[in-house]
Amino acid sequence: MKNKNMMFEIVKKEIRDVIRDKKTLIMMIIVPLLLYPLMFGFIITMEDSMLNVDESEYNKIGFAFDIDKALDAVIEELEIQKVTGNENELKEKFDDGEIDAYIILNNKEFTIYYTEGDTYGQATLQLAYELIEGYKQAIQSQMLIAEGLIPDEIFNVYTVETKDVSGKDAYTEMMLGMVPTFILMTTTLTAVFAAIDMTAGEKERGTLETLLTFPLKNGDIIGGKFIATTICTVISSVIGFLSMYGVLYYLSGTLETFKGMELLTAQNIMLAVIMFIVFAMLISAIAIIMASRAKSFKEAQNTTQPLTFLSIIPMFLSMMGTKLNFTLSLIPFVNVNLLLSDIISNTVNMRYFMITVVSNIVFIFIVMKAVIKLFKSDKILFS
Repeated sequence: MKNKNMMFEIVKKEIRDVIRDKKTLIMMIIVPLLLYPLMFGFIITMEDSMLNVDESEYNKIGFAFDIDKALDAVIEELEIQKVTGNENELKEKFDDGEIDAYIILNNKEFTIYYTEGDTYGQATLQLAYELIEGYKQAIQSQMLIAEGLIPDEIFNVYTVETKDVSGKDAYTEMMLGMVPTFILMTTTLTAVFAAIDMTAGEKERGTLETLLTFPLKNGDIIGGKFIATTICTVISSVIGFLSMYGVLYYLSGTLETFKGMELLTAQNIMLAVIMFIVFAMLISAIAIIMASRAKSFKEAQNTTQPLTFLSIIPMFLSMMGTKLNFTLSLIPFVNVNLLLSDIISNTVNMRYFMITVVSNIVFIFIVMKAVIKLFKSDKILFS
């Protein structure tokens, strides 16, 4: 067998080993194909049902004081189901779940009793605030009219109008921003499992020593393991992307929040695949160098655990509405996450795309140099 074919033989051998390993296979295919999309879809569906809940679920409010005409008009306008009684009676009904909140009035001070941890607690509180504010404005209007003043001229000295030019719902943007995190988590876990099996796993099984009895160079071993890990990771990321995007597109036809979501263009799909390949190469190289230092499979799992947390951190930036800029496009993990968010939203900036790709390639080169140096050490190979 010629040396130039050795690396590809190692790649085939490593791929066969991965296919035989149930844990890695599940993480590479089953999790991105089923678990994460179902979990993500469940979260979105639950959140959407909370946002679009019928008002009748939280509008039963008790009043422990006499209701005048002004307050009654506001109650009717807000379609509140009023319940009257003394404080003790209302407390009992509140505890039994017959009402969602109740209000008492002492010396011109309103006190709202509600349950923060209740499913619709915040919605009930917001409704009660609207009621009181509406009542206050009605009383103030009566007082101004009594003085011969026109309330509209007092309350509406200035008016405010807002226009959202983004054309997208903030909640939808936040959910779309979470998609890359789910994909990168699966991608990272696949790279970690594959790298551990190809390094620490081989040490434990004793197959690495057998492999070294063949006329192989260290470069063939490193290259074979790196390519095999990258292939597994790319497959996982593409499956994750297609399944997650499929769930989103399906929900766009069923949930109000995602209606009108645009399909990705062919260009953006290509850009996403390029990013998956680049990220797969980077995370594979990092996973290999971390797992290779471990003496056992268990130690390798503990050593590579921080990589999973690294893939989650960028999600918080996306949820806060952080957009990719020149500085962030130079930071590994963060740049890929934010760029994928832009790709999914069809708002990708090609300048930042190129910077992200180049910066990740530089990091891949640096990490691979470290891997080559590491594998030159017999201590690492036989520890």
